[in-house]
Amino acid sequence: MIPYEKAKQLVIARAKLLGTETINIEDALGKVAARIVRAPLSLPPFTNSAIDGYAVKSEDFSGAGEEKSKVSVRLRLLAEQRAGVFYGGTIRRGEALKVMTGAALPRGADAVVPREEVEESQGYIEVKRQVKKGENVRLAGEDLKKGQVIIERGTVLRPPHLGMLAACGFRQVTVYRSPRVAVLVTGDELAQPGTSLRRGMIYDSNSTLLQVLVRTTGARLVAAKRVKDDLKAVITAFERAAAIADIIITSGGVSVGDYDLVKAAAAVLKARLVFWQVAQKPAKPLAFYTLSRRKEPVYLFGLPGNPGAVLISFEEYVRPFIKKVMGWKDYEPRAVEAVLAHEIKKKKGRLNFWRVKLQMEDGQWLATSAGAQESGIISTFADIHGLALIPAACDYLAAGTKVKVHLVDW
Repeated sequence: MIPYEKAKQLVIARAKLLGTETINIEDALGKVAARIVRAPLSLPPFTNSAIDGYAVKSEDFSGAGEEKSKVSVRLRLLAEQRAGVFYGGTIRRGEALKVMTGAALPRGADAVVPREEVEESQGYIEVKRQVKKGENVRLAGEDLKKGQVIIERGTVLRPPHLGMLAACGFRQVTVYRSPRVAVLVTGDELAQPGTSLRRGMIYDSNSTLLQVLVRTTGARLVAAKRVKDDLKAVITAFERAAAIADIIITSGGVSVGDYDLVKAAAAVLKARLVFWQVAQKPAKPLAFYTLSRRKEPVYLFGLPGNPGAVLISFEEYVRPFIKKVMGWKDYEPRAVEAVLAHEIKKKKGRLNFWRVKLQMEDGQWLATSAGAQESGIISTFADIHGLALIPAACDYLAAGTKVKVHLVDW
């Protein structure tokens, strides 16, 4: 066995960018920008009205008096301008133009009076308050200036970034390519959910778990297959997956049983073993390989078969690997320091991932066990906030001990 920290280092060291691709902005959520993007125009591109109202000249109000009771300015209404329509005339003294939100401010106007503050009658409006220059006006370029950097290379694209790209007229954006991932689940005891369950069989949860986990990373799921416990079948599945995927994820078949065939199939295909077995609990029989099937290597994560071990090993190894491959700078799990609400006892020698719930008390996080921690139990993952890392060197932690907690990212 190798230590958890060494295994993480060996995985992350092999995570390399896969090149770039240009995709539609609607498909770019969570992707990482591969180039600097500059605004091709100013935003707003023209000075416009921030409200529904009347565009006026503020100088018409310069002699109207300061007291509200004395203010009364009557202006001739020229026309109405909706958003998306440009009024070609000029507003002069004593005139006004009815405008809608987003409509271009006409030449000569420098303020907009709200519609509810104006009395309109027979082609004229009356305003009974002072109006100052710039009221309810959005100036051209007040949001973005033409040529301004709007996306830095390495930016993880969130909804505001994509909205900004659309506002600047971009239809596509260049990002680091997402890895293609194939999921292979082994085990003759697995039955398809929705079918009748024969005695001695269990429903296959790992196929669903791994598919949805892959989708949460932004990676591209290109295959998902259940494979029989047959060496030839596993070898064939590996060959087909390696032809189309950058990453292969398996569950089951990496322990020491007679039908744990992932290691045997990898050996036949001359895959290079980076490590097998990690001093951790759950997910001790974790394996990591590289296959030279194409010009670029294919990476194989051999995860254990128990669903708890699948979830933990994915969060601790596969997700950071995928995020780094996609260009993320912050690819490691987000972590907080928490205080244990109760004691924990364990055997020395393996780091333990403890499923915990977090709550804030007296300015610090308090970590409470979510319940059963065995690798075959999935129910205690449903409401957890994170995984507390209980060091390999200890066998007892008292209540009140500070621990690191990796926040789950699903």
